[in-house]
Amino acid sequence: MNELSDLARVRDEELAGRASGAGARALLASVTATDPADLLDPATVPGAGRGRLRTRPMVVGTLAAAALAAAIVIGPSFVDTGSGPATSYANSAIEIERRGGSWIAKVRDPFADHALYGEAFRAVGVDLDMELVPVTPDRVGEIVQFGGQDTNDKAIGGGAEPEGCTIGQEGCFMVVSVEEGFTGHGTLKFGRPARPGEVYQSHGPATRKGGMLAGVRVDERPVREVLAEVRRRGLKAVFQIIEPNPGGDGYGMNPARQSEKVGGDWIVWEAEAHQEGVVRLLVSEKRVAKNPVYGGPKPRQDTSE
Repeated sequence: MNELSDLARVRDEELAGRASGAGARALLASVTATDPADLLDPATVPGAGRGRLRTRPMVVGTLAAAALAAAIVIGPSFVDTGSGPATSYANSAIEIERRGGSWIAKVRDPFADHALYGEAFRAVGVDLDMELVPVTPDRVGEIVQFGGQDTNDKAIGGGAEPEGCTIGQEGCFMVVSVEEGFTGHGTLKFGRPARPGEVYQSHGPATRKGGMLAGVRVDERPVREVLAEVRRRGLKAVFQIIEPNPGGDGYGMNPARQSEKVGGDWIVWEAEAHQEGVVRLLVSEKRVAKNPVYGGPKPRQDTSE
């Protein structure tokens, strides 16, 4: 069985029911010890006067008083071991649980403020900042960038839960795993689905299998020929003008040149996914001996449709 399938679920509506800290427990004791009739008087309700509280006549018993205390305790949920960091944590963006020697983090809101992800990891003793960035559909759920130090060679991975599901479909979630013992500080960029019109932050070749130009050879061809194929597929193109180094070993990019008009006889060196329905063509005005993107011929890849 996939260990991720056993990950405990903590939902927003359940968070209000977790009274975990000393203050919350004291509040619970206070409310359950109050005469039910007194609860109708706002002056006797903890916190009254800091906001509006509407009441109506009701019969308040022990269970109802406990429910009221639970409703007042709202916010992140965690399991307090009494010593050391929590063993699990959840907020509106992410939930984390220790499983089989790893911290398993399930993304609940891929569009949340990334500070909420870091808050959750630090609550369980892991100093890891995570940001979810828009990527091409084939890279959703992948780690697209990682930086860190003093990590004791602990593995960090990404994927989907349940295993093998398609992220974006109902019941399929993005999951990050971090081996216990991770130390130091880490920064992680994790691929999420792009909103309509959002530019991808991880650019892969558009010609590989599943890409917008799958099955098309674009490198070392004139711009006019590649644009004809782009339009035939109902796509749009933007340009990035590059300046090959002498001999074609690498290239530079001058921001001041990006508004120049690109001629049909310019040379295309690569096509990348820019955003949904749009490819970015890396072009230069002159042909050079080597493909500057690769320092030689473009490596072979699966370009089938």
